[in-house]
Amino acid sequence: MGRYGARWEGVLGSFLEVRLLAFPWKAGRAFRAALAEVGRLEAVFSRHRESELTRLVRQGGGRPSPEMREVLLLALRLQEATGGAFHPAPRHGGEAFRLLGEEVEVLAPLDLDGLAKGYIADRAAEAALRAGARAALVNLGGDLARRGPGRAEVAVEDPLGPDNAPPALALPLGEGGVATSGVRHRGPHLLDPRTGRPAQGLQATVLGPSAALADGLAKALFVLGREGFPLLTAFGASGVLFTRDGPVLRPEGGRDAQALLQPAKLL
Repeated sequence: MGRYGARWEGVLGSFLEVRLLAFPWKAGRAFRAALAEVGRLEAVFSRHRESELTRLVRQGGGRPSPEMREVLLLALRLQEATGGAFHPAPRHGGEAFRLLGEEVEVLAPLDLDGLAKGYIADRAAEAALRAGARAALVNLGGDLARRGPGRAEVAVEDPLGPDNAPPALALPLGEGGVATSGVRHRGPHLLDPRTGRPAQGLQATVLGPSAALADGLAKALFVLGREGFPLLTAFGASGVLFTRDGPVLRPEGGRDAQALLQPAKLL
């Protein structure tokens, strides 16, 4: 059994990196399975090409696929739990859609990027295991999903450091996901759906039971700031909020910023 890695560019407007623990004769099949699952779900969730999502928005609704319905239900759950700090149509606010039996009524242009990338990474990692991999780590544009025994160390960059700066800290990821929301690469682009204005923050990183959940919670923590930590606990997740005063792990901040300099003690 060996370790293998592959990377593709231009996937969902970003990159896809897959690392596997597998027997040599199963690695190729596992890579193909992960890539095929990403392609299949891109046709469901993409906002940038014809997809199930764009059709539902254009038609004002329809009957969602099981995958779309699962993500919509998670979006509703997070919107309610965060008081609107997470929103499936962040530029519009209000009620974005209604689930009516087997149908969905779409009331605003949906933007599910805050969940879909993580969800696709989760499903790709699961597809790799079904195809014979012992363990799989999928990085889809910075949203990471891992399945299988063992664990990986996930480096988290410093939002204020130079491009060649060493990681600010490292998170141990067993089975689950890690996602980061911040301003380092795209500037202040994340909206607070409650106000329609850019959220004031630097960076939030969340480790959760799945990459989809980590993806949504990272955006919520970025918007809510320290008020978002109880929310993470409620969802079985943990996170790091980077502020101008340094990284913090809990609402009160304080000395825990120094504890982050010891990655092994973080989580």
